[in-house]
Parts: sequence; structure tokens; C-alpha cells
Amino acid sequence: MLVAVILGPTVEAALQEIEEIKQKVDAAEIRLDYFTEPARRQLEILKVKARLPLVFTFRKKSQGGHGDFSESERLKLFERALSVGPEFADIEADTDPVFVQRIAVLYPKITLIGSYHHFEKTPSDLPALLALMKQPFFSIYKMALHANSTLDLMRLMAFGREMSKKIPLCCISLGEYGQPSRVLGPIIGNVLNYTSLRDQFGSLCQFNIDTLHSLYRFSHLTQETKIYALLGDPIAASRGDIFHNEIFRNEGIHAVYVKFRLAAAELSDFFEMVPKLPFGGFSVTIPLKEAILPFLSKIDPIACAIGAVNTIKIQGKYTIGTNTDAPGALHALEMYGKVHGKKLAILGAGGSARAIAYEAVQRGADVSLFNRTPKRAENIATQFGCQAYALDALNSHPYDVLINTIPPHPEGVLPILTAAILPHTTVMDINRYPIEAPLLQAARSKGCRCIDSQAMFEQQARLQQIEWN
Repeated sequence: MLVAVILGPTVEAALQEIEEIKQKVDAAEIRLDYFTEPARRQLEILKVKARLPLVFTFRKKSQGGHGDFSESERLKLFERALSVGPEFADIEADTDPVFVQRIAVLYPKITLIGSYHHFEKTPSDLPALLALMKQPFFSIYKMALHANSTLDLMRLMAFGREMSKKIPLCCISLGEYGQPSRVLGPIIGNVLNYTSLRDQFGSLCQFNIDTLHSLYRFSHLTQETKIYALLGDPIAASRGDIFHNEIFRNEGIHAVYVKFRLAAAELSDFFEMVPKLPFGGFSVTIPLKEAILPFLSKIDPIACAIGAVNTIKIQGKYTIGTNTDAPGALHALEMYGKVHGKKLAILGAGGSARAIAYEAVQRGADVSLFNRTPKRAENIATQFGCQAYALDALNSHPYDVLINTIPPHPEGVLPILTAAILPHTTVMDINRYPIEAPLLQAARSKGCRCIDSQAMFEQQARLQQIEWN
């Protein structure tokens, strides 16, 4: 059930918001702690006009509530509101059991949700936490816990998927790391999933209704849906979720793609938990493309030669690593002509430069690498049969194609002097920028053919889809 959170602060405002979302959700949660104190008559009007099942919630401050009510005042106001007869009532699991029992007896038609929020961490012993929440009058349990890492997110999602087979449960991971849980709820078996008319940031990191439906096809997600995810850090600027989810939708593939912020030190624990959720594969970005290799069951020969993986396919109990960065970059280049026999100058000597150099040599290009630390470039050149030079040596080496893999300078400074950009050549920058890359702007002014990161991204992402499906 998808529930829209309504903050009011008046019944009129709530009804207006419900009118906008009623075709897109299954119920509305009325956060009474945000409302200016509504009279019973007003709540009755809300109940009648909403034409949606309602969840009444009057959250205490320690559990994320708004307003400064004493506990006795809060419970008194809450009980008065519940006399209207909403379909559900969300009550903190640590609320006085006498109050919970009285509500259950007075209003037996209201389904009671026992909830627990922690806005600082995900406790280590989740079964013990759930056991503490148990009360005989709760029909549904809700755990909303802050994630300080993707490992916290994974622990809660795995716990939810296992326990949802036994009791009606909702597990939500809060905060930036926990945002994927807002999508994955139906896959782990949540009875309740939450959204709002607009994106919610801060501790909630909640996706709005339209994003859930248009980007993630939320209404189509089930416990049989395969999960694909981007692994790395930073991940916010990645367009992978847009690209891959569109292909899943267009091809009718029962899968969803999300983004996990993950550090190299977390890889071992992460892969221990992977079998507990229905993953189909991963995209891998910096800084994990090399660090992830020891955790894979198999690595294809090209990825072995490159020494980096950007794509993982899960096949039974095996994790199989491949690299689509290299062919993706060359596919993007060769949309404008073959590289065979051409002189390619690659700026940088990191994982991307290594992958592109390998593939370009395989396709018959004459490759030279230019790097601030020549030794790194020399190591690649020795392995792949190309040349290596210091970065400032580019001025004295002609080329047909210039490829920049050096990460962007925070102040937009070019990695090379403008004079080193040869007129009417082909220039490619694989880095993502909010606007056109500074190097490409300078190259365009010299009549160069310019290729941005989007072209490479789309080519390598299409190859990932082939690997996965």
C-alpha cells in the first residue's frame, strides 16, 4: 500500500493535496501533530471528503513529531481525533500500553500500526528491537531507522524481506544512504510504503509520487522484481537510474535500478549481504572499479587485462565482472569513423584511461598516454604496447583524437594549455559536467568535433543491459 504523507496544516489544505494525489496512492497519512488543532467536526469532513483510506498519526517529538505537546495532552488530542474512525492509526510502540488497549477496545475497526523511529542510527540487533515493539493490539509494525551507510540500508532491507514472510511489516531506511529503501519497499515485502507530493530531504529523503511512478514504475514492483544498482561514491550526478529504468520499462523487463553510495572498505560486508536480496547485477563507478575485483567469482578476460570492472552480472551464486567502459568509449568515438590507424592521445592514467587505451590498441589505433605522473602512464603503456609521456609533452605530439579522462578541476581549469588543442581534430571528454566541459568549449572554438560524456555513457550502459539480460 502506497501512503502519501499529508502535513496540513489545515483540513482545507489537506483536502486540496489529497485531490492532487488520490489517483496515485492507496491511502493518506494525516500528520495531526502538524495541524492547527482541528475540531472533531472538521476531521469528520476530512474523513468523508478524502475518499481515501486515512492513517491518523500524532507523532511524539522524540519520534520525529512536530509541536510541543506534553504526553498526556498529545494522547488526549490523539484519542479525540481517532473517534472520527480513520481506517488506520499509527501509534509509537513505546506508547503507554493502557492507551493502546483503550483505543483498540473503543475503536475495534481501526487497524493499529505500531511504529518505531530512530533518527541517528540503525540498531545492530533488529530482531530484538522488533520483539520490544510487540503488543497484542498492533496489526502492523513499522521500523524507520536512520542509515549511516549502505550497509545499514542492506541490513534493514534484508531483515525486512525475511520478516515480512512472518508478520505484516514496514521497514524504511532514513537519510541519504537509506533513500533507495523508498523504492525497494514492495520488493522487500513492506505492507506500507510512504511518499509525498514533493521530494522530502533531510532525515526523510523521500521520493515524490511522480518520481516513484514515472522513474521507478513503483506500482509494478513486487517481491519477484530484480534489483540492479550503481555502486560507488559519488553517485548523485549519475544518470544511470534514468537510462536503465527507461530500458526496463520499454523492454518490459521486471527490474528496477537504484543507486547505492558505497566505499571500498565496505565491499566485503556488502557482498556477504547481496544473496539476501534479489539482485540481478550492478554498475560500478569510482572508486570501486579496481577495488571490487577480489570480491567477484569470475572476471572476463578483457576486464582482467584492463584490471577494472564496471559491470557485474549475478548468475545464481556467481558474481561475474566485465568492463563496458572500454568498448563504450570506442563505440562513441567510432560513430564518427574508425580509429584504426589514427593517433589517439589520452590524458590521464587512471582506470578509465587504462580501459580506453586497451580497447583502442585492440582496434588498431596508435595510442599515447599523457599524465602528470609519467610513471603511471608508462605502466599502462608497457602492458598494452603504446607510448607514455608527461602531460606537458602533448604540445610536441600530433594526434587525430584527444581523449580527456582527468577528473574536473573544481575551478574549471583545463588539464592542458589551450594551445595544445589541435584545430579540426576530434576531442572527447568522458567527465560529467552540469554544462559543456571546459575542454570541449575550448575545442569547439577551434573547429574540433566534440564528443561529451553522454555518448560514452549511453554506449557502455547499452552494453551493460546486454550483459544483464
